[in-house]
Amino acid sequence: MSRPVILIIDHLSTTRVRHKERIESVCPNEIEVLTAGSAEEALGALYALRDQRRAIEMVVVNQGLPGIAGARLLEIIHAQFPNVARLLLSEKPTLEEAIYAFNNSCVDRYVPMPWEDEDIKFTITSMLRQREMQRLNERLLFDLQTRNRELTGALGNLEEMGRALERSYIQTVQSLAVALEAKDRYTSGHSQRVARFASLIARSMELGKEEVEVVAQVALLHDIGKIGMLDSILNKPGNLTPEERDLVKSHPVVGAQILGPVKTFEKHVSGIRYHHEMFDGSGYPDKLRGEEIPLPARIVSLADAFDAMTSTRPYRIGLPLGFALQEMLKMRGKQFCPKAVDAFARVLQASGVSEVNALMAPAAPAAEGAPAGEGTPAAEAAPTAATATPDPTATDDKKDRAA
Repeated sequence: MSRPVILIIDHLSTTRVRHKERIESVCPNEIEVLTAGSAEEALGALYALRDQRRAIEMVVVNQGLPGIAGARLLEIIHAQFPNVARLLLSEKPTLEEAIYAFNNSCVDRYVPMPWEDEDIKFTITSMLRQREMQRLNERLLFDLQTRNRELTGALGNLEEMGRALERSYIQTVQSLAVALEAKDRYTSGHSQRVARFASLIARSMELGKEEVEVVAQVALLHDIGKIGMLDSILNKPGNLTPEERDLVKSHPVVGAQILGPVKTFEKHVSGIRYHHEMFDGSGYPDKLRGEEIPLPARIVSLADAFDAMTSTRPYRIGLPLGFALQEMLKMRGKQFCPKAVDAFARVLQASGVSEVNALMAPAAPAAEGAPAGEGTPAAEAAPTAATATPDPTATDDKKDRAA
């Protein structure tokens, strides 16, 4: 089987050789690192690789290429080889150059030179892991589609076929949700707790049995869109980069896309998509406000924030329950739906601290040992309600992971 390729395109022989050596040292053995000294040589090599049906993992291009500049070459590569990862190196980085590279060349990374050894290792390995995750998702999707076709041919009863497909998809989604929380002992049991709190709120609002069940199921699956994200982002103890923030903030839309194809989830999709909207219109992804936000999303948003405030995370300790309740009341009509806040306040005040603590107990004991990256001081300030749920205008990256 032909080895996949990383192609380095640089007119300077010294940096071309150095980058080749460094990248080879951090790549798996099955990946071959090739070089080209000009845009023309690079395009010829890429076309030849395609003719040989060899996988092209990534191109690393120097912006200062003579003739065809690096960003322009990456535009051509993006048009002809859209599935190839693109990295642009710049000796004289500018904001205008970076904007052009991201908007026109669709680069995955823009790296100022000199490119240090440690950054080479981190960038190359993280990009390769991300591509492997994409391929895994594509294989899972292909497997689901294959199973879909097989069931279509095997089942004569169309109604039963539909039910079987939905059951299979639901089981897959539920397994993904369990796998997501298994990544981090600090969020283990989070969705189950959110579901319990959301059910209490829904019953206090006197919703019907079926509506309460929908709210609880939305709560269980509200973070399903994070399943394809790297552990290094989900469990990062420090601040997220702007790109990582945008990726994390995309999870409500991704979650809705995962559940959208299944008829069983048609009542759940809007709750998943809009559980980070805020009552005053400052949330995301669509900046809905007030009762434009579906009721399940409003309830889950409050339950999600309450669990985030009162749970201990790698970067801060949980808030006392009384203080968390005060914060919810303070954000009533701003971040949270007033009706949902009033209903939850009634439940918490009537239940007492011991009963609320019992509700917050995790479904299963957390594994011993600290998660990767632990080390942020536990005494770091705990968030208020306004920061427990992601705020698109906020500057603290940890807010985007709190819920």
